[in-house]
Amino acid sequence: MKFFPVNPEVDELIEKVLRQVRQLKDGETAELIEKSGAHYRVNYGVSLVYLRKIGTQLDENDALAQRLWYRKIRETMIIATIVADYDAMGRREVDNWGDMLNTIELSEQMGRNFLVNPKVPESVLIDWLRNDHFYKQYAAAMGIGWRFRMHGEDAFKNTILVMEALKTLALQTGHHRALGFALKMAGRFLPSYREDVLNLAKEWQMCDEPALKQLGEDVSFEIESFM
Repeated sequence: MKFFPVNPEVDELIEKVLRQVRQLKDGETAELIEKSGAHYRVNYGVSLVYLRKIGTQLDENDALAQRLWYRKIRETMIIATIVADYDAMGRREVDNWGDMLNTIELSEQMGRNFLVNPKVPESVLIDWLRNDHFYKQYAAAMGIGWRFRMHGEDAFKNTILVMEALKTLALQTGHHRALGFALKMAGRFLPSYREDVLNLAKEWQMCDEPALKQLGEDVSFEIESFM
């Protein structure tokens, strides 16, 4: 258990967030989430749409993000990824959060809400891709995809290195959805890499591995639809 110093202002914000979350709880959705295999300490089943609305009404706030994250409640952890401030957290704490990722949903939200931020060094995403932690890898791939989508050619200083690290996930079928998303975003929003992504996708279409072949087909179809 992590302990935090008393902070009345942050405590008030947390109580406000928790009241909003509890008002929006959906037992049926919570049950469906559990049945999908995503297990949280507490799960209120609140829609991601509502959680995003709650989170975007708040400013970046490291003290708030830390307290929300370490409550280990599905909803507070997701909101924490929206209000987290990398500059205040630092690399070590970011890695601690990564170590706590334990569901696809939370990994996706980490990528979409936090790792997409250019303040997060690309070395973090590359190291997570090379890590043997499944959910860190998944979050990094999603973060890369969202960063391509939001920032295009300016997403990374060394896009070649990012792309090379990303492609290593092709050997792990559990990551194909996240990998596919990242490559589709690269093909759509990075014109200088579009041909390379298409060639890679076509190469995969010729392989004997069904899952990788399907990934190649999906990526090719997505990119060619926007050409």
